[in-house]
Amino acid sequence: MFNMIPYRRAHTPSLFDDRFFRNFFDFSEGAASGFHVDVRDQGDSYLMEAELPGMKQEDIELTIDNDVLTVSATRKNERREEKENYLYMERRNGRFQRSFTLDGIDQEHIEAGYKDGILSVKMPKTSPAPEKPTQRKIQIQ
Repeated sequence: MFNMIPYRRAHTPSLFDDRFFRNFFDFSEGAASGFHVDVRDQGDSYLMEAELPGMKQEDIELTIDNDVLTVSATRKNERREEKENYLYMERRNGRFQRSFTLDGIDQEHIEAGYKDGILSVKMPKTSPAPEKPTQRKIQIQ
């Protein structure tokens, strides 16, 4: 079964026990470290939609490393104004990043698209392993 759980490298695995109530944002790294993400179960796949308004497609990166999907985006803005005796210059740079475990996902067939400030990532589910009986009887011959 797949659970879209944000991945936190600094924490121990015991914190992953409560999958339902886990917070999607880790504010300990700063409020700007996250962005809004919605995940929908579409039957044979999951659709993750990340809100990245104003970002350019080339500034967004998706990577998979050790069964962890990382979505990161870099924002670079510079505004410069010059009038008579003053110079006004403002720069805003920032990097946003979220990571998620990929349990139960067919990683080779993940697809992504970006339109109107929304990054869409389609993640097909893997076929579940057949359940093995926990108990069985052996015939004596």
